[in-house]
Amino acid sequence: MTRRGWRVGLASVAWLLSIGSPLAGQTEGSFGVGASLVKYDGFLASGAVVFAPALRFDSPRLSFAGQGSWTVFESGRGVIQGNAATAWLAGARGSWRLELSGAAGASEYAGAHAAGLLLAGARLHVFATTSGGWIGANVGQSFGGPVGTPVETVVAGWSVRNRLALVGSATATWQGQIRHLDLVAAMRWTGPRMELEARAGARPWAQNPEGAVTEAYGEITAVMPLSRWFAVSLGGGKYPSDPVRQILGATYLNAGVRLRAFGRPAPSVPVHTTSVLGGRRVPTEESGPPLELEGSAERRTLRVRASDATSVELMGDFTDWVPVQLARVAPAVWEVTLAVPAGVHRVNIRLNGGPWSAPGGARLERTEFGGVVGIVVAP
Repeated sequence: MTRRGWRVGLASVAWLLSIGSPLAGQTEGSFGVGASLVKYDGFLASGAVVFAPALRFDSPRLSFAGQGSWTVFESGRGVIQGNAATAWLAGARGSWRLELSGAAGASEYAGAHAAGLLLAGARLHVFATTSGGWIGANVGQSFGGPVGTPVETVVAGWSVRNRLALVGSATATWQGQIRHLDLVAAMRWTGPRMELEARAGARPWAQNPEGAVTEAYGEITAVMPLSRWFAVSLGGGKYPSDPVRQILGATYLNAGVRLRAFGRPAPSVPVHTTSVLGGRRVPTEESGPPLELEGSAERRTLRVRASDATSVELMGDFTDWVPVQLARVAPAVWEVTLAVPAGVHRVNIRLNGGPWSAPGGARLERTEFGGVVGIVVAP
């Protein structure tokens, strides 16, 4: 590893730790360490150690995620990589939502070969109670890689049923003389003690100066939280080359641990596994009271019906995770009026000063550190 590599790796960790405290509650930082056996296309298999700091920021309209990685191979050579992406939820019309996004990435191998990428894109989303989809496009500029302007178009759909989320997508990519089509199916299952993600894909059509390449691939990852601050993961599989992002295809097997460095951990609550949309709710397992939403994005009424409550509080991404007190407006009926943008939101409630929990009828989302929040969709 070069001196420059050491400086970049240490600087990434220092930067994450330095900015975390002022944004606690909206920002989460973590640091991962793992061991991997990897075989890149055209290279021999090699063992490696990976260090990966990560940062995520969420607000009702804006999200940001960044991750750096420093991979050291058996040969002593290393790869420094950094990626960042941001998304802004812009206008809304009924169940439709416009998202604008940007991404940047850079990598350096053995202190010599360097490559980078800038991408800008847009997606048009449609939301229903337990399903939805989007259509989008990305365009950008790459450095140190294939000649030509990278362009991607994608159409995708998703569905959520209890603990299982399914996503299917078709992505067409071209950059100069390199062109391919990827068809991918992915699933995410959230259990009480483990989260499992898997995807299977195929590249049925491809062309490049070296000849057409078609292939199938797949990956699976299991994340097991041991506490709110510590999680272990196991994963393996095969992923294809991505010329737009300067990624070589590889087959791999890895194991690692991840430590939350800062950020308010999500509360640990019972599992609730159904969905809610705008006050319409479906039968649920034994759980806390449901959350109902009425009105428009600028002025939305949030309602909880709880006959035995003496106080009701709510917090979510639209309150910057600051607790908000609901007022009793009728026997067993509690309400508050807030600005809640249309789209998907994370939220928890609590009664009588007790533990925070996902609303009854809200889909469960479990973080990699074992916290759980409820997912609701505001139309």
